[in-house]
Amino acid sequence: MFQYQEKVNAGVPQVCTPEIWDQLIDSPEVKSICSRIAALDETAADYAERKQALKKRLPIIIPHAASFKNGKRVSADAVPSGLAMLDVDHINQPKVWFDRFAERIKTACAERPSYGLKDFLMANGIYLIAITASGKGLRVIGARKAGESIEAAQLRMATALGITEYDAVTKDLARASYVVPRDYILWIYEAGLFSDLTSGAPNKETPDIIRHNEQSLLALPAHVESGESNSPATEESPCYRGIPYGEIVEQLLISTGNGGGAEVGERNTVYFSLANYMRYICDFDAALLLRVLPDFGLSEQERRQAISSAIGRPRKSQMPAVMEGVIAVCERELEYAKSPEEVTQKAQNKSTALPLPELPRLLKLVCRRLPEDYRAAMIIASLPILGTLATRIRFEYLDRQEQSLSFFSCITAPAASGKSFIRKPLDLLLTPINEQDAIEREKEQAYKDKLRASKNSKNQPEDPHACPRNNGVAISIAKLLQLLTYAEGKHLIGIGEEMDTLVKSERAGVWSQKSDIYRLAFDNAEYGQAYMSDASFNAHIKVYYNLLLTGTPNSLKRFFKDLENGLATRVCFAQLPDTSFTEIPVFAPYSDDEKEEIVRWARRLDSEQGTIVCPEVGKVISDWLERKRQQAIDADSHAMDILRRRSAVMGFRAGMLCYLLEDHNYTDIVGRFAEWVAEYVFRNQMELWGDRMEQELTGALEVISSDRGSVRSLLDSLPAEFTAADLIKLRARKGQSVKGSSISMVLNRWRATNRIEKINETTWRKV
Repeated sequence: MFQYQEKVNAGVPQVCTPEIWDQLIDSPEVKSICSRIAALDETAADYAERKQALKKRLPIIIPHAASFKNGKRVSADAVPSGLAMLDVDHINQPKVWFDRFAERIKTACAERPSYGLKDFLMANGIYLIAITASGKGLRVIGARKAGESIEAAQLRMATALGITEYDAVTKDLARASYVVPRDYILWIYEAGLFSDLTSGAPNKETPDIIRHNEQSLLALPAHVESGESNSPATEESPCYRGIPYGEIVEQLLISTGNGGGAEVGERNTVYFSLANYMRYICDFDAALLLRVLPDFGLSEQERRQAISSAIGRPRKSQMPAVMEGVIAVCERELEYAKSPEEVTQKAQNKSTALPLPELPRLLKLVCRRLPEDYRAAMIIASLPILGTLATRIRFEYLDRQEQSLSFFSCITAPAASGKSFIRKPLDLLLTPINEQDAIEREKEQAYKDKLRASKNSKNQPEDPHACPRNNGVAISIAKLLQLLTYAEGKHLIGIGEEMDTLVKSERAGVWSQKSDIYRLAFDNAEYGQAYMSDASFNAHIKVYYNLLLTGTPNSLKRFFKDLENGLATRVCFAQLPDTSFTEIPVFAPYSDDEKEEIVRWARRLDSEQGTIVCPEVGKVISDWLERKRQQAIDADSHAMDILRRRSAVMGFRAGMLCYLLEDHNYTDIVGRFAEWVAEYVFRNQMELWGDRMEQELTGALEVISSDRGSVRSLLDSLPAEFTAADLIKLRARKGQSVKGSSISMVLNRWRATNRIEKINETTWRKV
């Protein structure tokens, strides 16, 4: 027997019986806490503090002590349990380590078919092998032989397991170990773990220790000890997900700008870069990296040193975006090699998940010459431009707050997918704005010329407050505020055809400030700054600013890396189809008549002004919001609930824009368009950010989600009659919170919306 305690800093030590043990390792709270630890970002500055804070909420066991004379966890008062605990830290993949260890036991004992892993571990008095709460170590507990010290028992178990490095300070009789869930346990022999070993005598059920010469057969190489080996069993070309490493390296060289290989003078740098990326798919195995990376003419010693440096760098919790892109390209090539027709068909069918509604005349014209797969993205890209044209329009949202046609749109697609297709249609739509901007820039230049001419004169020229509204995105904060002030309530428009250019051009502090302005612009809220210096522009104004960005999926991740600031949830995202291995899309030119008509529509929107009212759009969006609210309740998804609200705002604004395009008349086209935009934006946001947002909001490991961001209902996953325990198990399996308050809240929501009814104190029935 041994002791346990409710928390490391709470409760008193008590005897851990087999029944209590089962309760501890099956506790939903224990599973939830360990899941949250596993989900932490190891690269974060506060990783160690957050991990330790979570671990302190776990119960503990005290394997070395059978009891404490004074009821306190103090080594001097401990009665030895007869057990010894071995701590092995810094194992990257404990489960892989154990599986390989089991395989070596099987191989070493091939001539003794009746002697297996269980016999070997019991023969060595090893009763428990488990993954630690951090997920990056092993906890081993076993018996102490008569007269054997804890240190000697630890050494014996380590030798049997082929472990050469372990925590040598784990010998205190009061030493604690955090409880982990059942699925963290790799091996357990409960009869030995809970037998009475306090006398120091060997357990009568444990066979004699096997001879040392048999143990020596099982010594494991160093790379297996660290749990980091994933080397193939044969010397043939090793693969990752069925892709030869050589093909991955070749694509990685292209993606990092080294497609021609490494020249003299840069070989070490390129080799280190390859090792730094490839380590994530080589299980951080130096031997495998040495084998699969090209040598570039470097000596083995130079290559080993570069690999060692790369492996020793801090590791991200996820594969780098560059590697994800490389793997995706290689997988597509592999898939295409097997069935090019099927790949092409998938690419063609991807956009059919949400068919386009009937469009107003202007958007029909804009989309007419585009391939079908590009039309949805064209509509989303048009929204900020059309909103900027109709900048003088105001209306009330569902909450009775005044709004304008403010839109942020982002078009994303792999490199060379044709993102620039938006340029020609948008240039036509921007005609009125660009014409006005030409006049404003002339005024601005004339003013600058006068300033230079009167540099030392007392009579300075009067500032004409020139305000070009289309200025790109590489603009300083001071200049942006100046233009927003001079615009007097008209929208400025920022168009960035490469998101990475914007990210690289902004220093951290400046970008943080501009990000604040963008977020405020969504609601036309106020922003201001005041400096002592006359050189800076001081202002406090409402922000009317529309934004259109395009970029690759990797640049998207870099740009919207911080979900917590809320910018990503304010953006209408559109994802273009992947055109890999398909024919080049054809973008037919507009006829002269079509160009003229598009420009006429743009001028018409530019002349619109005043407050408009269309309660039918409000009804459509209210109904859509309610349907999404019900889905969020069914799925218990906080991400759905947040994203539906922002998507509804965008859908409402799009509906009011369509109302203008339908000559201030409400038609079925208006309602369907408003709902389509809301749904399209919602699906793309769920697909891009839903999982990550759910993790951040609830600490969950994963969200129950399927294609295009739709969320499967928890309620649908339960039987017709179920208990709270069934719900707890389901949520625990999916990594969601299983606290009593969370379970009660879900059940109460379902009952309040007439989804379930109570049969008795423990059982519910679906309605």
